[in-house]
Amino acid sequence: MSATVAITGIGIVGPTGLGTEALWTSLMEHRSGIVRLEGEEYEGLPARHAAPIADFDLSPYIEKRAARRMGRFAQFALVAGDLALTDAGLTDISGPRTAITIHTGAGGIPEGDAEVLKRADDPGRMGPLYVPLVSGNMAAANAAIKWGVTGPVTAGVGACAAGTIAVAEAFHTLQRGDVDLVLAGASDAALTPYLMSSLANAGALSTAEGDPATLSRPFDAGRTGFIPAEGAAMLVLEPLSRAQERGAHVYATIASVAISCDAYHVTAPDPDGAGAELALRGALGRSGMEATEIGAVIAHGTGTQLNDASEAAAVKRVLGAGNPLVTAPKAVLGHGLGAAGAFSVAIGALVADRGLVPPVMNLDNPDPACDINLVRGQAATLEQPGVIIDAFGFGGQNAVIALRRT
Repeated sequence: MSATVAITGIGIVGPTGLGTEALWTSLMEHRSGIVRLEGEEYEGLPARHAAPIADFDLSPYIEKRAARRMGRFAQFALVAGDLALTDAGLTDISGPRTAITIHTGAGGIPEGDAEVLKRADDPGRMGPLYVPLVSGNMAAANAAIKWGVTGPVTAGVGACAAGTIAVAEAFHTLQRGDVDLVLAGASDAALTPYLMSSLANAGALSTAEGDPATLSRPFDAGRTGFIPAEGAAMLVLEPLSRAQERGAHVYATIASVAISCDAYHVTAPDPDGAGAELALRGALGRSGMEATEIGAVIAHGTGTQLNDASEAAAVKRVLGAGNPLVTAPKAVLGHGLGAAGAFSVAIGALVADRGLVPPVMNLDNPDPACDINLVRGQAATLEQPGVIIDAFGFGGQNAVIALRRT
């Protein structure tokens, strides 16, 4: 019989601070992490707003020499992993019965850009750390080295669904009985002028001006695009029986996971939300719950016209019978790219644990085309045991996690 998988630790490196309390209070109090980027490198860009990690101090977590050999995304992941393990009450996870899976959207793009520009006139002098700084597997590899993990250590790239896919992979690894513990999540640190310019020119980013805190507007009729962010979210997953034996706090259990693909376009979602619906139906069908037992949805909610409308339509078709509460954390946190889905799973676990669903920031004029039960004004009470997390990415990557309150 497959093991019931529990979430017992959460680690956050986010634009509103480190740790679960910084994350939760920012959502509940509408304390935005979005700012206008200043500096010569951002002059003239079509989009100037983002949610960066400010005043990031590595010293309590990573030795300086080791940090110099890591890209920023890997540094974020290791700090978030440290926080997740501390939260779970674990100190030694070494050996072959632990797995690590850390996914990303962009990997070490900033370090790659900087090194290429530095050596543009003399590529024969490229630094020896170029590959370790840039490669998308290096967050997981460095985490394995830090904690002595010799079990399955994997990395993946799933665009904006990467973090959710990582949790799905961890879930399957535990259900197979391959290991006793998985440290899973995602990290991205890609707020480079080049990436931001490209996304803006593709019509994905908001180019609006004004108060930065008001610019990310998921499901609002006045939404103009997403605001990029950086950060990492990591989770400790283990069999529920093991968590209970060691007296660990269980945030929620994972009822099911599902992954699908739109097979439609490299950047645009299927306008009908067919791929999203496929993943939602798969997760609901495997969860052992009915639509009426889903109390909340942690929406992908990018704040782009087409993404929000197609997501809302899919949620309505699959979960409309239960009319679940819907929240959209990117209004506060920005869009963490590959890390976004892992942030949403962490938020879903906190919602299940605390029984409250944070309100959607900047939802001044809900779009009638997004006919779902969006939480407005103040937090709402979670009345049913199920929490669904949606994540959808470029290339049509769709991943859905269903959590159950314990």
